[in-house]
Amino acid sequence: MTLIDWDHTMINVSDLSESMNSFADAGIVFKLGGRHENWGTANALGYFGINYIELISIFDQQKASLIHRQSAAAVYDTLQDFNQGRQRFNTIAIRTNDLENIKKRIEAAGVEVGPILEGKRRNEQNKLITWRIFFINDNIDGLPYPFFIDWQTSDKEREQQLVEQKLIQNHPLGPLKVTKAVFEVSNPLKVSQKWADLVDNAVTERQGKFVVPIGERTLEFVTGSANHLTTLHFTGAQHQRTIKLGEAQLIFE
Repeated sequence: MTLIDWDHTMINVSDLSESMNSFADAGIVFKLGGRHENWGTANALGYFGINYIELISIFDQQKASLIHRQSAAAVYDTLQDFNQGRQRFNTIAIRTNDLENIKKRIEAAGVEVGPILEGKRRNEQNKLITWRIFFINDNIDGLPYPFFIDWQTSDKEREQQLVEQKLIQNHPLGPLKVTKAVFEVSNPLKVSQKWADLVDNAVTERQGKFVVPIGERTLEFVTGSANHLTTLHFTGAQHQRTIKLGEAQLIFE
């Protein structure tokens, strides 16, 4: 059976340590993930079960500047925001176990797709972490597409590994879970239908909002001028809290 699920959400940040401290002050734990040496990027990770947030920044502008959007769109977008001092959501990653066939399906729909790449980084314990990935070069009215990732292991095995590595752990704010991403776009019906096709699902309209289910979570498209992912919603918080990191908003309930 083909796996299609929401893996993680990227947030472009100017300074990893500063951003990690902001979340820590709110009771949310992030740990340094390591460096993507080939891309010139570094990250910090906050897990909410197997779904997580990746704070990503640039440690080597020269390396990062060699990345073209046609091969690694989200990395390219990270550099653009870093150079502008802009902090906001980048896009989401979709986890699958069948990169090749999903790539063929998307290409057949006329969407411009980059090559399948071998990703790697070393974590803080110098352990090599690897994955396979492809990016979608295109955008919809300025909204970046998601990218697809294969960790080459089952969700159950991956979750066990993350628990053993103490990456999945309790947050002081509570047993938090990501439930929803909200995208503000100029044409939510059109955009939601394109994203629904990507994840092989259907769109449901709810009071002017267009919802695409993905696993246990939802992607919600609403009318707005940002043409970007703007908000993440969480459950499990011991008390309600909203965090703003530049243009990114995270609501804990």
